[in-house]
Amino acid sequence: MKILLLTQYFPPEFGAAAARNSEHALYWAQSGHEVEVLTGFPNYPEGVIPPGYSGRYFVREECGGYTLARTWIYATPNRGILQRALASFSFLLSATIAGVLRCGRPDVIIASSGPFFMGPLGWLLSRLKGVPFALEVRDILPQQAVDTGMLRNPVLIQILEAIEAFLYRHARRVICVAEASRQSIIERGFDADKFFTIENGIREDLFVPGEKENAFRQEFGWEGRFVALYAGAHGVSQGLATLLDVAERLKDDPRFQLVFAGEGAEKPALIAEAESRGLRNVTFLPPQGKSRMPALYAAADVCFAPLRRGAYFTLNIPSKIFEIMACARPIILGADGQARRLVEEAQAGIAVAPEDADAFVRAVHELRDAPERAKVMGESGRRYVIEHFTRQGQAARYIEILEAMQQSEAPRN
Repeated sequence: MKILLLTQYFPPEFGAAAARNSEHALYWAQSGHEVEVLTGFPNYPEGVIPPGYSGRYFVREECGGYTLARTWIYATPNRGILQRALASFSFLLSATIAGVLRCGRPDVIIASSGPFFMGPLGWLLSRLKGVPFALEVRDILPQQAVDTGMLRNPVLIQILEAIEAFLYRHARRVICVAEASRQSIIERGFDADKFFTIENGIREDLFVPGEKENAFRQEFGWEGRFVALYAGAHGVSQGLATLLDVAERLKDDPRFQLVFAGEGAEKPALIAEAESRGLRNVTFLPPQGKSRMPALYAAADVCFAPLRRGAYFTLNIPSKIFEIMACARPIILGADGQARRLVEEAQAGIAVAPEDADAFVRAVHELRDAPERAKVMGESGRRYVIEHFTRQGQAARYIEILEAMQQSEAPRN
């Protein structure tokens, strides 16, 4: 099968989208499929295009058995909805041109959304090339932007919702990353038969348990301390101010250290707030390369996975949950809905109400005082994720869905 995968985010950029798409592309290519990825020049989240791409319009690269086609994008820091929308729209324009003139004709196009304009890009290229397209829904847009307060204009919301509905109707398959998201969409009256769920997953060869007393602890002076780690995007969806409240409640106890690793729109404000509160028990780290993440998880005693309070966030499964479980670390989850059900079914940690700092603190103390229980949670989580959520298994399931789609559309004699 010839696959054209459209995504705005791709390594060396970090995050769930980049990891998911690059690893799917790798496994598809290793399985004998011809894969071409159309993406932008790397710039997320700082908004800086690295040397080698600056001043160019299009670059083609060979990467792990598949072709990587990079095109120009308006690079901007990941802050502010208007700038992000401009970046996404610029990629829509340049990728349309590059997709028509520089990319081959595939058997199927996969548009990995968000950002929002990835869906229209997939539909447009599918029409121009005369091939079916599958829409991958990682975040339900524009609903997420509305629920987080980033989008308030009622006319614009109606326009975007009309485009969203158009895409659901015209995509041959819609792939959701959480079953709750799939259910939420089909309850609005869309054809359930073409909606499927392929959750995120992990590379079980990379995300493995490691020694806690490692180089991270030595470098940052965490020896002998109970380290509670948050690693991931520092955005509006995570509600990370709650974790600063946790740090403030623990600041007089020298046993505890809270660590934030990653980048995002809210990080400068979080750093400023931690400094204004005098939280010396908080460490902020830059994003860590994927190869370093298992060691960072290993250095932690527990790992946080918070989301904001609200109906929309009950549909989400933070992708970091799978990595934490694979590295056999217990989770303190601040979320309701599907993420909570997953962690509880896996017996991989403690789930608390979102944005409830006191509940987070109680969970930290509970796991600090019961190390054997924390160890059992970590081991249980690892078993669960290896059984259900390996990236290779998810990539194979994806291909089964696409092949069934092709067979259902093949002409009958």
